[in-house]
Amino acid sequence: MTTATVTPTTPARVDGRKLAATAGIVQVVLFIGLGLMIMDGPGINDSAVDIRAWFGDNETEVALFTWLMPGVFGLLFLTFASGLRSVLAPADTATGGMFARLSFAGAAVQAAVAFVGLAFWGVLAQADILATVSDETMRTLNAFDTIIFFSIMAWPTAIFLLGAAAVIIQTGVLPRWIGWLGVAIAVIGVIGSAWILSGDSEGFLGAGLGTIAFFGMHAFTMATAIAMLRRS
Repeated sequence: MTTATVTPTTPARVDGRKLAATAGIVQVVLFIGLGLMIMDGPGINDSAVDIRAWFGDNETEVALFTWLMPGVFGLLFLTFASGLRSVLAPADTATGGMFARLSFAGAAVQAAVAFVGLAFWGVLAQADILATVSDETMRTLNAFDTIIFFSIMAWPTAIFLLGAAAVIIQTGVLPRWIGWLGVAIAVIGVIGSAWILSGDSEGFLGAGLGTIAFFGMHAFTMATAIAMLRRS
């Protein structure tokens, strides 16, 4: 009786860093594409009548945005951030990987904060709720969303950017100009988030610096993802 020899097969190797970089690029494209659908959304100072009218006119767009963004921001962005950490950690020897971990922690908190903000918009996108909710509740839910995305979000974003920037600038593991870009965007975003002190989300701080920080964050992600592809 003979026994057949079974040769174990080696599973195909997946380049995680290329996958993460690709996820980052796709995330930027989808985020901006979906974001453009709702860029004219109501601000914190808009009346309940205007808020109700906007959500009624954009019910489908808001529902689509709320449904897809957890995947775009959660799955794609966190995949990118995880891959970035794998690039930063081996270079972050001076702090034992602290800044690399800090950067990923900032990304994880970004996703968590985004999920909370999306939930408020998801509620307002429901036709039955929109028709019955009081004006005070309407304005409160919209204010929650505005504060979460355009003020609170600036801090975990800054943690993500500054953690990555500290390693990049110190070690040159990626082009140093990307690190300095991250520092600039983090500072602009935090300053812009101070609109909450005046309550004017559509002034220079909120609409001006906030918009720069929004697109700057995506510019950082895109530049970092391309650099990771070239490095791998």
